[in-house]
Amino acid sequence: MSRPWMPLYIGDYLKDTGHLTTLQHGAYLLLIMHYWQHGGLPESASGKARVTRLSGRQWSSNCQALAKLFLPDWKHKRIDAELEKYRVISEKRALAGFKGGSSSRGRTNVERFGLQAIAKQTGTQSHKNITSTEYVAAKGSSEEAVAAAIERIRRNKAGMA
Repeated sequence: MSRPWMPLYIGDYLKDTGHLTTLQHGAYLLLIMHYWQHGGLPESASGKARVTRLSGRQWSSNCQALAKLFLPDWKHKRIDAELEKYRVISEKRALAGFKGGSSSRGRTNVERFGLQAIAKQTGTQSHKNITSTEYVAAKGSSEEAVAAAIERIRRNKAGMA
């Protein structure tokens, strides 16, 4: 999933990285940006070196200093917490958008789209009120519709990752 922005708490960053060289700052920033974009870092040392754009020699002489800024297995506690916060906010906004757009002219989107689908199948005009037992049976509850919409959003996000 592409994330167009990344929170960077400058005071915390400078407090935690004051001991780094300029080269190490650049490498660390590239690592945490990659982590934010991809949810983690490559497993191999050569993959991490490619992310930092350091040569093999530069990587081997700087990786110990960089590794100290990560948890074992190159996990990052702060970024993992921010990614989880981002995921929760994103899901809440998607649900609010779905709920906010779900009512129009006294009908829910499920009702409107159901009426349009029935109209296409029966050849009637989609703006007419159709009270059909087929529609009532096919409609489902609004909770089911919201759950289905959330599932579609999750599948779409997983497909973009």
